Amino acid sequence: MPLAPADLQKALAAHEEADIHGSQLREHIQGIVLGGNDGIVTTFAVVAGTVGAHLSSVIVIILGIANLLADGISMGAGVYLSLKSERDRYVRLRKEEAQETEDDPDIEREEVRRAFRAKGFTGDLLENVVTTITADKERWVDTMMHEEHGLVGSEHDRPLLKGLMTFCSFVIFGAIPLIPYLLPLPDTMRFGAALVSTIAALLLLGITRSITTRERIFKGPLEIVSVGLLCAAVAYGVGAALRGVFGIAA
Repeated sequence: MPLAPADLQKALAAHEEADIHGSQLREHIQGIVLGGNDGIVTTFAVVAGTVGAHLSSVIVIILGIANLLADGISMGAGVYLSLKSERDRYVRLRKEEAQETEDDPDIEREEVRRAFRAKGFTGDLLENVVTTITADKERWVDTMMHEEHGLVGSEHDRPLLKGLMTFCSFVIFGAIPLIPYLLPLPDTMRFGAALVSTIAALLLLGITRSITTRERIFKGPLEIVSVGLLCAAVAYGVGAALRGVFGIAA
C-alpha cells in the first residue's frame, strides 16, 4: 500500500540519514584502498626482499623510507594527473555539446528523443520529457553528456584532494611494516613483528573497505590480505634467490 505524502517524506528522510548505500567515505575509498594496499605491499616487499637477502636492518630502513616517500608521491601525483586529464576532457566535451545545442538544436533535440525512446518512453510522455529537458540549457547539456558520452562531471571532481588522499593512505599504511625496524627490538624479532603488523594493517584496510562499501565484512580483508601475502612471499623468495646468485654476505 502506498505511503501517505507525510509518511513518505519521513521515510525518505530516514533513508537518507541511514545512508544505506555506504559511508560518506565511499567517494574516496578507491584512493584509500589503492594507496593503502600499495603502500603496505610495496614497503613490506622491500622488507621481505632485504630480509630474504640477509641484508642489515639499516638497509631495510633506508630502502623502506625511500620507497615509501618516492612511491607515495608518484602514486598520488599519478591519481591527480589522471583525474585532472579526465576532468579537462569532460570540460572540453561539454563545451562542444553546448556549442552543438546552439548550432544544431534540432539534431541535438532528436538525439535526446532517441536516447529516451530507447529507455521505453513513447508518445506524449516522450515529447514531454524532451521538452522539459531541452527547455533548460544546462540540463540539456548535462543530459547529452550522460547519454552520448556516459560522463558525469562529479566523477572527476577535486583531483588534487583525491591525489592527496591516495598519497596519505600510501604513507600511513605503508609505514606500518617499517615500525618494528624503528623500535628497539632484537633483530631476530623484527621480521616477525613486521609480518604481524603488515597482516594487521591489511586486515584494517580490508575491514575499512567492507564497512565503507557495505559489502560482506570478510570479503574485503580476505582479498586484500591474500594479495598482500602473495606479493610478500614473491619478494622474499626473490631476495633469497638473488642472495644465492650473487653471493651476498649477511
